Amino acid sequence: MKPRPQNCQKGQILIGIIITLGIFSILSQAVITLVFSAYDTISYTRARTNAQHIANYEIETIRNMPFDKVGTIGGIPQGILPQIKTIIENGLTYTIKTSVVYIDDPFDGLAPNDILPNDYKRARIDVSWGGIAASKGNTVTLITDLSPKGIETETGGGTISILVFDSNSNPVPQTNVQIYAPTLSPAVDLNLMTGSDGKVILPGAPACTECYQITITKDGFSTEKTYSTAEIANPSKPHLTIIENELTEISFSIDRLSNLTIYTVDTRESEFAPLANQTIHLRGEKIIGTTEEDIPVYKYEQDVVSDSTGKIQIQNFEWDNYHVTLPNDSIRVFAGSNPHLPIKLEPNTQKEVFISLADPSTPFSLLTIFEDSAANPIASVSAMLKLNDQIEASGSAGISDDPDFGQIYFPDLENKNYILEATASGFTYYSNTISVSNHKIEKIILINE
Repeated sequence: MKPRPQNCQKGQILIGIIITLGIFSILSQAVITLVFSAYDTISYTRARTNAQHIANYEIETIRNMPFDKVGTIGGIPQGILPQIKTIIENGLTYTIKTSVVYIDDPFDGLAPNDILPNDYKRARIDVSWGGIAASKGNTVTLITDLSPKGIETETGGGTISILVFDSNSNPVPQTNVQIYAPTLSPAVDLNLMTGSDGKVILPGAPACTECYQITITKDGFSTEKTYSTAEIANPSKPHLTIIENELTEISFSIDRLSNLTIYTVDTRESEFAPLANQTIHLRGEKIIGTTEEDIPVYKYEQDVVSDSTGKIQIQNFEWDNYHVTLPNDSIRVFAGSNPHLPIKLEPNTQKEVFISLADPSTPFSLLTIFEDSAANPIASVSAMLKLNDQIEASGSAGISDDPDFGQIYFPDLENKNYILEATASGFTYYSNTISVSNHKIEKIILINE
């Protein structure tokens, strides 16, 4: 049966309406997006223009102040200006950050050779705002230099020089430097940013003994600070001491944070099955001081426990070499790790480590770790332990994907002297006597042929 002409016409009209609505919807969405974009641009421009007026007003106010009054509350130099304040203009909240520092101009030399390093003051105004068209880091910034009416004069204090660099000794700019000295009167509570050279230099700092607490922070980076003797008996970086007319220098090393994931697994005989609820002790190599007994105090040292899947995840972790040990009451011992211990965690990396743990039936075992002269693990090493020319145990080292890569674990041994013989393709034959006591770990370097 052929369709009626009226039905065909109605169908064509319906299709036309649907296409028209689709085109109208697409065009409407584009127009609406354009309108909102234009509105955001206009709102942002108005807000920024207003911020520029505010910054100009603040900077002109500072320029018309007496030179001795130009400074911030809790800053260096001290003054009557608040470091942070907020105002509301046209329905938007504006945050005004003010910083004032002394400048040691290189024209007449720099501290400590320049006995009067407080050459002039530099004031900085940063204005940011919130709302729909927020500044989002695009602040309005104005800077002005101010000199005393007379000649350069002695204002007292010393000069603080702070350098922040990364793990490759490159300067780290735009790092927040908090300087806090609550025992001074008036107290100092100051936040500054390092320049492109990673430095903050502050002439005119009031003299005191171990009173300046310095904390270095930056988003996504590790943190460094000075310590008091109440925190650490002998800190490597004690709170800063400032001597009159002297330059005091201090440096800090920070870098991007990393993520570390550790998996605790069983031995090769159990096909490296996950081990839940295993406690391991992690300790870095960075030392922040010593105790009264001259025992090192490490920046990071604590126990971590694997979850129900045998996983330990540590996010935002500082770069370092981390040593792994087991608690004294642990029933398990090391049967391998990939990569080999200690854990070398580089900045800004994602690292996975597999640790094999055995449950020995005797108090004596041996973990042999085979590496070449460049400390690279050697796969597929064949080794045996002998007593009186009799083979007591044998095994083969794991390959690169195994938790026992380049390692062989010998369980259930005795407290005796064994002859260890090892062979690997491309390396010379190895034979040596190994005294097995408790659960011993022996690193063996094989020589290339």
